[in-house]
Amino acid sequence: MGRRLPRASVASFSFAVEAVKIVGECVEVRPRSRNLSAACPDCGRSSRRFQSRYERRPADLPFGSRRVELTVVTRRFWCEAVLCGRHIFCERFGDNVLARYGRGTQRLETIVHHLGQALGGRPVAAFADRLMVPVNNDTLLRVVRRRTDDRNEDLKVIGIDDFAFRRG
Repeated sequence: MGRRLPRASVASFSFAVEAVKIVGECVEVRPRSRNLSAACPDCGRSSRRFQSRYERRPADLPFGSRRVELTVVTRRFWCEAVLCGRHIFCERFGDNVLARYGRGTQRLETIVHHLGQALGGRPVAAFADRLMVPVNNDTLLRVVRRRTDDRNEDLKVIGIDDFAFRRG
């Protein structure tokens, strides 16, 4: 008897799940967007005329003790605005789900960010491997750097050691 997963627990509400398969130690999930149209990123006009589709394979958190392999079907649309410089564009999922050019879901990136802040490079990479989170130490540091706030405020006080008229 095959085990069935509830589809609502696998993907967010912006996605419709076409298929879920359990293959060995892996759960294969194939979501697609529920939206019938997408907005052009340049002019903002909505379009329903799609040109083609392709598959994205972002990394995601494990499901129980199994690795998750997402295959997101992404569509390309024609921009119907005459004066718009962009003729073809890809549909975008919210930044809270799957970022533009993202190789992992935001759920995964949030966990990686917190682990990276708590432990740092190599120790957290070994710990993440035990948690079945697909990440290495360089990716951890990159996520932490990208998500930290820029603290480039104007200087108010300069100390004696911070400023010198001549070298040496």
